[in-house]
Amino acid sequence: MVRCTAAAVAELHRLAHRSYPVEGCGVLLGALATGSAEAHVVAAMAGRNVVVDRARDRYELDPLDILAAERRARSQGLDVVGFWHTHPDHPAQPSRFDTERAWPDYVYAICSTTAEGVAGVRWWRLRGDAGEFAELQLAAA
Repeated sequence: MVRCTAAAVAELHRLAHRSYPVEGCGVLLGALATGSAEAHVVAAMAGRNVVVDRARDRYELDPLDILAAERRARSQGLDVVGFWHTHPDHPAQPSRFDTERAWPDYVYAICSTTAEGVAGVRWWRLRGDAGEFAELQLAAA
């Protein structure tokens, strides 16, 4: 399960919509619940997609943005709990490309975007033992 503050959801939607028509991406900050697989997301940060030749259907988050997010998280007593990216005009489900590049145990928010805005957000976690994504339920924090 993922618990997410209303402010983090609103910011995620804003950042995702702003990136259209290319894939946007960024980092999710929060905390992992002690003794469980539950994640609490309290902030969404934008990152730079370093893919330029296929930005419509590929993303790679700038490693410097991950470092900046880690610093911000530490300064606020938080952790990097996951990442987000968009699928412009496509469903909010992991592609093979996404699965091959994901890290186990992190939360991944995939936002389906259109010219009108965010059509949907689904939450995922890569199961390390299986190498495939499992969908997570979203709850208010």
